Amino acid sequence: MAKLSISHPLVLVLTLGVGVGLSVVAALFVNHWQISTQQSRFQRHIDNLATALQRSLNRYTDVLAFLSDYYQVSDGQVSRIEFERFAARSLQLYPGIQALEWAPLVSHADRSAFEQQIQQQGYPSFQVTELGPDYTLVAAAKRPYYIPVTYIAPLEGNEVAFGFDLRSNPARTTAIEFARDQGTVTTTSPIRLVQEQRDQYGFLVLLPLYQSGTLPTDLASRRQQFEGFLLGVFRVADVVEESLQDLQYDIDFVLYDQGMQYDQDSPTPEFLGYYDSIQKQVLTQGSPPLQPLDHNQRHAVAQTLCPLPDSCTHTLSVGNRQWQVSFVPSPSYTFSPAYGTAITLLVGLLLTGSLVSLLYNLNRELVGAKRLSELKLRFFSMASHELRTPLSTILLSAESLQLHHQDWSEDQKRANIQRIGRTAKRMGQQITDMLTLTRSEVGKLDFNPELVAVEPFCRQILTDLEASSPSRITLQGLDPSVKAFWDKALVRSLLTNLVTNALQYSPAPSPVTVTLQTQADQMVITVSDRGRGIPTNERQAIQEAFIRGSNVGDIPGTGLGLAVVNTSVTIHRGHWVIDSIEGEGTTVTVTLPLE
Repeated sequence: MAKLSISHPLVLVLTLGVGVGLSVVAALFVNHWQISTQQSRFQRHIDNLATALQRSLNRYTDVLAFLSDYYQVSDGQVSRIEFERFAARSLQLYPGIQALEWAPLVSHADRSAFEQQIQQQGYPSFQVTELGPDYTLVAAAKRPYYIPVTYIAPLEGNEVAFGFDLRSNPARTTAIEFARDQGTVTTTSPIRLVQEQRDQYGFLVLLPLYQSGTLPTDLASRRQQFEGFLLGVFRVADVVEESLQDLQYDIDFVLYDQGMQYDQDSPTPEFLGYYDSIQKQVLTQGSPPLQPLDHNQRHAVAQTLCPLPDSCTHTLSVGNRQWQVSFVPSPSYTFSPAYGTAITLLVGLLLTGSLVSLLYNLNRELVGAKRLSELKLRFFSMASHELRTPLSTILLSAESLQLHHQDWSEDQKRANIQRIGRTAKRMGQQITDMLTLTRSEVGKLDFNPELVAVEPFCRQILTDLEASSPSRITLQGLDPSVKAFWDKALVRSLLTNLVTNALQYSPAPSPVTVTLQTQADQMVITVSDRGRGIPTNERQAIQEAFIRGSNVGDIPGTGLGLAVVNTSVTIHRGHWVIDSIEGEGTTVTVTLPLE
């Protein structure tokens, strides 16, 4: 049977095609999901706004219910002063109230006596009024009965409403008769208040009172026992702005009055105001639309969040009247559906490319494993070669001490023991250097910095080295209080190798000078000798492991010292420089950060 074979390019093309296809499908799904999420979020926000508006309107209309309760417990006998006192607290709590009023029913036959009664109470110019043709207040025309504003709180700022006949305005007549006949709280259509100075609409909320103190059961009794209205004059803009002061949504909306709930004629909506979420104000002039926002007038984000015009429209109930709220996101509303789609597509493409990356990484792992195997072999070969000599020295010295223990003097014994100690230390340093380089090559070298007192730390290292070369090492400079954040093991290897090289490649009497200096936030370590120096063209090469200078002669060495120095400096994010003249000496300058 022939073996099925698929070439690598074909596999990659098929993988790429399937991966891109799946990525596009996933991106489309995420796009749909994110848009749905944004739509749900927007719906929650406008639901919160609508709830806040409805709750605020209910609070304002409830003020009249409180006044009605007060009238009932007072048997309908409430004086002007008592009315003002009771209304004072509501005026403090509700900034949208223009005025709270009492307007009794006054027949034409009682009009004159009624006006005289109010005049005698300290208002000599009082009369029942209405708006004339030129929109100034004039004496009300003769009618069978009047409903004049008699009590008003606060009076200041609302003087023009004092004595105004509610029935004189045709826009209010329908609401007045409906409230009287039904006995329920009723709201008038939007009006320009005669006492209002700010450019905003107002509305009146009427609550009828009856002589019996309770709601009569039939229509005839209600009309017969009707006594007058408690009414609240509320400012649309102030009511809306107060209700939304704790909500921080970048959502605008338009308010319209839809008419009475039971009106079958569906009148044309009347504009109440446009709420600008940036200014946090209700505007009535400028650029607000005069009709509910058409779907085609909305910007792209609005059309996405509100796919159907009705989906972003709420209806509020205000005293047997309906207000329509048409919401639209402001230009600053947070909406970013494209990001999720782009990220999903990008992730899909990255996952598609991961197969190629996986093959590449597998190849790298194989190469790395081979290199690691070679490094292990190299390490063991180096350890076998470099450690054999000091180990032989230790064994021979120990055997000699054992064989001649009875014959040797104390000085001979001490010298032999010291030789064993020095050789063991040198072997330990060689092992440390080999481990440092091997771990560095495979990326496994640990870096454990800690706070170090620089001068005492360096002095201790040099003291240990002086045991084999007494009086040759000189330490200069530096305040003992200076501290650095270093890896002690790596810095110890660095300084040990530099000083050991300086001692090893210098004539026995010549000194080795170690200088410590601080420069800003760095420590400069300088090691100087008067030895044979390093050829100029070899200074870079000797920083590699197992490379030694051509002029070392018969001086033994591993070729690891400067490689260890380079590794220690690099991992501390420092730098170093070799300045040497062949035959005259060498100065190595190492700069390490203190932190």
